[in-house]
Amino acid sequence: MNIKKILMTHFYYGDVSPEFSEDLAMRLISSGSDILEIGIPYSDPVCDGPVFQKSCRQALENGITPMTVLAGIKKIREKTIKPIYLTSYFGPVFKLGVERFLKMADDTGVNGLIIPDLPLEEQENFSDIFNKYNLSIIQFATVYSDQGRLEKIINKSNDFIYGISHSGVTGDRGNEREIQDLIVKIKNLTDKKIYCGFGIKTAMDAKKIIDLGADGVIVGSAIAEIYQNSKDPQKSLEEIEDLVRNIQKKVKLIIM
Repeated sequence: MNIKKILMTHFYYGDVSPEFSEDLAMRLISSGSDILEIGIPYSDPVCDGPVFQKSCRQALENGITPMTVLAGIKKIREKTIKPIYLTSYFGPVFKLGVERFLKMADDTGVNGLIIPDLPLEEQENFSDIFNKYNLSIIQFATVYSDQGRLEKIINKSNDFIYGISHSGVTGDRGNEREIQDLIVKIKNLTDKKIYCGFGIKTAMDAKKIIDLGADGVIVGSAIAEIYQNSKDPQKSLEEIEDLVRNIQKKVKLIIM
């Protein structure tokens, strides 16, 4: 039996420039990304490590706003039917107004939202608004989530569960035993998909996560690190494409 595994790629819109982000999005898709996760840069990205902190800082210095990101995603959506998830810390959502933000996000054609600093308990305050729009709110499960919390996360999850492979920030590496335990716990409770992120830098990292039982992997910091370390970010896109192709080769198909 052939089982398709998923590669999801993440970047913050406007790091380098809007034009670079739009080009990056299409290069990621053409080289094998199944899903795009596009972030709104934020001044206090508490869940992100140094690489994405730098991305946010650079984009904000470039004058990128939530409105800029939403307009950019709309352009990207016109060029692809691949799923797109919009990531935002809750600050920009609250500042614009939750319902206004959701309506604008829905208008861009994104499939769902990822709000890393809005826990389940706080989501309940906005459940009526969330339910009004046809957008999935992606839930996070961590290596420290106990069974009771996992059951709540699963109950609220739609498209997939975002598995955080360790207790640190984006870019850090996780403990394989902890990741496997998390995946097993979730698989014992549901048949919903789990995609694992945080700390996946190479094709072999991705393969290890897939071999541990994940349905997909999420790669972000490794992509940003390539163009941040390049004197010419535009020329670094070829190296990024090679990384994505190599990861896709390792995770695309599992034969059982």
